[in-house]
Amino acid sequence: MSLQKNLNAPAAFTTVPNFPKPSDAWDRESFWQFAEQAKEATEALADQKMKALAHLPVDALRQFCTQYRFFTIDYISDLALLLAKLPFGGLRSLLSQILSEELGEGDANRAHPALYDRFLASIDVAPERLEQRLPANHAILSGLSDELAQRDPAFGVGLRGMGGECLCQTYLSVMFEHLRVHPFIRDHEGSIDWEFWTIHTGEEDIVHGELTRAAIDQYIREEPAVLPELARGYERSITAWNQFWENIFDACVQRPRTVS
Repeated sequence: MSLQKNLNAPAAFTTVPNFPKPSDAWDRESFWQFAEQAKEATEALADQKMKALAHLPVDALRQFCTQYRFFTIDYISDLALLLAKLPFGGLRSLLSQILSEELGEGDANRAHPALYDRFLASIDVAPERLEQRLPANHAILSGLSDELAQRDPAFGVGLRGMGGECLCQTYLSVMFEHLRVHPFIRDHEGSIDWEFWTIHTGEEDIVHGELTRAAIDQYIREEPAVLPELARGYERSITAWNQFWENIFDACVQRPRTVS
């Protein structure tokens, strides 16, 4: 349930990062310049948003954290679909390895959604709240799955390969930084299950991002014609990912009312 807005809350956030959007005249260098600008802008936007996390009421904090679980679930299904569409090669092999890790490498209890649910349980999120997803975010994630199914594989690589693996790590790292200083989290730090966060904000996920970038770079070198669709997919991911978080903040963070 959304919280009432009040006058003492932080100002509203800009949804889309402010970075230049280049034309369709792509080459490898301009693409990676675009990707780096997008990542930097996303990191700045994430930091701006997540500052409010440390000051949320505890129940709003639980609601906020719960909403991220739906991304972890849908990301796995979308990554499996992307793998089915990609040709054999280094990128497909790397993403299949990442998918296996997301699924627990054969151990369902080690699947990353299960790890995240254990984190939620350790901050006292009630089991019945685990299926209470925001309708607006359900629409976003379902829409991305539909686009992934309908568009070229290169679009999917930008959407879920770069967007899911690279941008996700950016947001989660910033979220973790502000989450840890919340008074409730500080007071219960020793009893919280941190395993999901150790994986996704530590060395393992940084390496995943670097390996994904290297594999995509090789994909571009081998098939430079994929660049326009790759960029469109990545840009679509940026817009969707920031709107996803904006919707969570709309539901969980108190905003100032406009005074007429």
